[in-house]
Amino acid sequence: MAFYTVMTPPPDGSDRREEIERARLVPERFAWGAFLFTGLWLLGKRLWLATLLFVLVWGLLIWLNSRFGLHASALSLIYWSIALFLGIEGHNLVLRKLTRQGWRLTDVVEARNLAEAERRYFERALAGETTLPRVEAATPAAAARPSGPLPIIGLFPEARGR
Repeated sequence: MAFYTVMTPPPDGSDRREEIERARLVPERFAWGAFLFTGLWLLGKRLWLATLLFVLVWGLLIWLNSRFGLHASALSLIYWSIALFLGIEGHNLVLRKLTRQGWRLTDVVEARNLAEAERRYFERALAGETTLPRVEAATPAAAARPSGPLPIIGLFPEARGR
């Protein structure tokens, strides 16, 4: 089963039902399109900054190739390394873009495919079960560590007297 991250658009004064209908479900899996069609996939997802960076890197590589004569296998290795990175992190780039645009993480759904994930999300959202707690910005006082020994190290309690 795959996991889908549900992002809802920023509030614009519309009702909750319309906000739920406009939600986007982004899969948490390898992006084969990003792996196989790197630059075109970036353009298709409207990731302009990543596309610009991709084009600049390839321009630099072509210049280095003409200047120093890189071996064809080196260029191929660089290309497939970039493609592998985009395949692994492609959907996270889309999530970051949506977050910068003000979209909010609403839910995480586990399902076999997109249609089942949408059905599960809409059933839970319309029943009012998907509201994740809002994470407010931590104030410096709240982020300060308490003085004295902490009762827990990692996930295990301290071994006192052992």
